[in-house]
Amino acid sequence: MEFKKYQTKTLDKINLYLSETNKFGPKHAFISIQDNLYKEDFFGKEIPFICIKIPTGGGKTLVGCSSISSIFNIYLREKMEKGIVMWFVPSEAIKTQTLNKFKNRNDIHRKILDDYFDNNVKIFSNEEALRIRKEDVEDNICIIISSLEAFRKEKTLQNKYKVYKENGALLNHFENISDLDYLEKDESGVIKSLANVIRLSNPLIVIDEGHKTKTELSITFLKELNPCFVIEYTATPRAESNILVEIHSSELKEEEMVKLPLVLESHTQWQNAISQGILRRQELEAISKKEKEQIRPIVLLQAEQEKEDDNKITVGKIKEFLIKEKKISEDEIAIKTSKNNDLDGINLFSNSCKIRYIITVNALAEGWDCSFAYILISVANIGSKIAVEQIIGRIMRMPYAKKKNNEALNRSYVFASAKNFNEATSQIIKGLENNGYSKFDLISSIGGKQKYEFDVDRKVKEDFAVPLMAYNNEELTFEDLIGDNFELHKQKFNFNFTINVDNDGRAILDIKEGDKWIKGAQQILKLTFKDKNLSKKELILWLDKKLKFTMIDKDDKVKFLEKTIDEIKGYTIQDLSVNRYVLLSELDKVINNILTDYTEKQFNKLIMDSKIKVEKFDKFSETITLTEELPQEFNKSYYEKIDKLNKEELNFISRLDLDSLPNIKFWIRNREKKDPFYLQGYKKNKFYPDFVALTTKGNILSLEWKGEDRVSNEDTEYKEKISKVWEQLGKGKLHFFLVHNRNIESILCKIKEL
Repeated sequence: MEFKKYQTKTLDKINLYLSETNKFGPKHAFISIQDNLYKEDFFGKEIPFICIKIPTGGGKTLVGCSSISSIFNIYLREKMEKGIVMWFVPSEAIKTQTLNKFKNRNDIHRKILDDYFDNNVKIFSNEEALRIRKEDVEDNICIIISSLEAFRKEKTLQNKYKVYKENGALLNHFENISDLDYLEKDESGVIKSLANVIRLSNPLIVIDEGHKTKTELSITFLKELNPCFVIEYTATPRAESNILVEIHSSELKEEEMVKLPLVLESHTQWQNAISQGILRRQELEAISKKEKEQIRPIVLLQAEQEKEDDNKITVGKIKEFLIKEKKISEDEIAIKTSKNNDLDGINLFSNSCKIRYIITVNALAEGWDCSFAYILISVANIGSKIAVEQIIGRIMRMPYAKKKNNEALNRSYVFASAKNFNEATSQIIKGLENNGYSKFDLISSIGGKQKYEFDVDRKVKEDFAVPLMAYNNEELTFEDLIGDNFELHKQKFNFNFTINVDNDGRAILDIKEGDKWIKGAQQILKLTFKDKNLSKKELILWLDKKLKFTMIDKDDKVKFLEKTIDEIKGYTIQDLSVNRYVLLSELDKVINNILTDYTEKQFNKLIMDSKIKVEKFDKFSETITLTEELPQEFNKSYYEKIDKLNKEELNFISRLDLDSLPNIKFWIRNREKKDPFYLQGYKKNKFYPDFVALTTKGNILSLEWKGEDRVSNEDTEYKEKISKVWEQLGKGKLHFFLVHNRNIESILCKIKEL
């Protein structure tokens, strides 16, 4: 499947952290990447503990599944794709939902896991794991999905939870093991419990919806499970979290994942709130008939309580009002509460489903995933205990994750019963923030057509496109440089492969100086896992699958692997099989080096033969969606507002924006993978310069800002090299500048002349 841009960004950042952690350890890897303090409150500095912030509706579980494969592939190679993953969720509702996804082999979450782990995946609830077999753990990735409550351990309680109790079904897990200090014991010795089985496996811990577990008690007990790595996915991180990735709501909107902005309408009378909500739903359904995909807009109605009470607006009163006063057919109404569930077995996405109104109290607060829900009507007074904030995130998912033709279908709606609008606004904002959104995602229904806060128009009415490197009248691609005649197995290369062979058949961790795997005492593998010694054919097939080079023909790659393995001297197939992750890593480097050497030669040849030119393709958009707005006005910015910059970038662009450079017509903040200007060189990844500008003489400037620590490195040299090629192809009209604190004055002087 193809991930959204923000999901790819997230996974790339996780992969970078994993690689850096191998070299420098979890604390210093985090500091070097984030330039921020690493918090050791819960797990210390030896066990990686990172947080991924993604708002509700952003596919946290999907990213979580993919990150499992990355963690095993890059950081936990010594586990040989075996062992236990503890996947913690905050409630039984989310646990059931997650189990259904992970156990369904046709579900995309399970497909991601099966693809990486070669179908050697077993899924357990914490109840099912009470009978987990030793061979399950030794031969598979075993994902145990559990609520945090099932493992939360309070010392004051006399009755321990089942996961901590002696369990004869788990006896064989404890055969032939030494008396390990970190295992829980009683007067008769080690307790043969599920918790101790997990401790033996030194598990990877995933905390899903981590923002629901705020208290210290909720997470400190996880350290007792002897984790090797802890990663949490949350919409609202705790203060002690190490936030590695922060995805903003506008990024979800830009990728068409959510309905934003959220439109608020407030009424003092609950009957008016319902009446206006019904009218809006009818309008949306009429509009939706013009869309390609079937959409049946659904209203969620939040009552104060289920039990009948003359002083409360109950579920029964709302249903009666819908039927008697608003003439809604009863088969269009469903009740979903803790006691009644009319949705059981109902497919709300089915064309034959008639449900348009769902009455609840707070039963939809978790586990709800119906993107047809467009409108939330809360008749519970904003000041009451059951508030609208609890289910605000249930209406924000975009149907089919695709923007609709009519803007009304790209928004979500709240009709609230409140004493005044300001009171309603305050509570809605709180609900948004609880789901990882912000006050900028909310607009009032008063005032007609209002724009989303992060959608900005261009100030300059002139269309503008920057010439890109082109080949055969199309944008140059990395695949163009590889061409149709490239054959990997015929390329010349040096491959000096050296490993330490462990006689008992376990992979060696400390492979070579300079590529260390730094592991703390907690992270040494406690169980000797069975290792499958592969045949030569099996090893090649395994390597072929793991080496993700889609631009190389499969047969060609297999021939390369056969040839390379045959040329490795001094090691048997068994040696290579046991150390296959080391082999995989080295082969990945070799293939990347071969490709880069080849494409660099092809790139230079095409330049010499004048087959690479510069041509204009896509222009900059009339409207863009910002990720995080910079609260500053500029005179010559192409757009009304721009995305956030660091202090040095802001200082530079402020100088470019001054009247002292009268020849600058306008400039643009060029955003990576979002805006249309990039430079494609002989390496796979595109280079997006930080800024572009147009002068009054028609000169186009490409400007890349570099901090002091990155002015002179291999990546900067490469970017400068291909930028100079682009500049030369422009025949005097294209100009590239690498700007840093030491040359800013001289660069501005040069720009003034263009």
